[in-house]
Amino acid sequence: MPHPKIYVIDDDQAMLDSTAFLLRASGFECDCFSDPSAFLEAIGSLVPGYVLTDLRMPAMNGYDLQQSLSKIAPAWPIILMTSENGRLNARAAVERGFMGFLRKPFSADSLLAAIAACSPGDVH
Repeated sequence: MPHPKIYVIDDDQAMLDSTAFLLRASGFECDCFSDPSAFLEAIGSLVPGYVLTDLRMPAMNGYDLQQSLSKIAPAWPIILMTSENGRLNARAAVERGFMGFLRKPFSADSLLAAIAACSPGDVH
C-alpha cells in the first residue's frame, strides 16, 4: 500500500526543510507550506493526504487550521506539532480533534509512529 501524501505546515523554514527531508527519506511524498492560509487556498487542487501542522504560527494557529480543515476535508488526518512544554499533550490534542501529537524537536521514529497511528482508511 503506497504512503499517503503528507502536507507540512509550519512558519519555521528550517522545521519545514528538516521534516520534509525525514519524510522523503522514509518514502513519503510531501508538500510544505509556511502559511496555513496558503494551504487552505490550495486545498481544492491538492490530492487528499495527511497534515502535519505547527500549533503557533503568526497568521493562523494550528487549532484554527484544524477547525477550517475539518469543514473542508474532514477525512484528512491532522497531526499537531508544537515546541510548547505547557499542559498541551497528546490527550488534549486528540480531544481537540487531532489524530496525533508531536513535541518538537522530534525524531524520525516519532514522526513515523505518529503517521502510522493515524487511521489507515482511505483519505478523501
